[in-house]
Amino acid sequence: MRRRSWFRLHQWTGLGVALLLLLSAATGLVLLFRDQLSPPRPSAPEVVRPLPLEQLVDRAVAVGDGSPATDIGLPQAPDQPYTVWLDDDAETEVYLAGDGRVLGTRQGVAGLTRLLFRLHTGELLGPAGTLLMLLAGLGLLILVGSGLSMLWARTVARRGRRRSGPRGADKEGDTR
Repeated sequence: MRRRSWFRLHQWTGLGVALLLLLSAATGLVLLFRDQLSPPRPSAPEVVRPLPLEQLVDRAVAVGDGSPATDIGLPQAPDQPYTVWLDDDAETEVYLAGDGRVLGTRQGVAGLTRLLFRLHTGELLGPAGTLLMLLAGLGLLILVGSGLSMLWARTVARRGRRRSGPRGADKEGDTR
């Protein structure tokens, strides 16, 4: 492929995927601060002997609609709760003290960060949105490939001009 063709491919691909990449970048930047955007978790009383994790998970499952737990978050400080995520349609988070008391619940599906995540991945628009974000990622790869190809072609052309000497010079150095 000639350099001009690579440039056109690079240019049109860049224009085509720029909006999707800007949307993905903007939502990704906001998602970096999801902990600051989310409501604070309830504080937990300190417990000397916490219940075993299996019992904590069982209590969290009992609070929900019977859906199984998908994940558990351990407290990082004495005043933080255990967090159990349930596999229900509402994406319920259950907050528990170490002694098994339920401190609160939150429906994750309705939150701002969940909306931003669904927009970021294209999930919000269904399979078509996911395909669009996939195409944006592939477009970014094409941009990198065509940009490197143009850079390589330009570098090779410059090296070739240096070896042949100044323009208009013949083999004996005559610059007529």
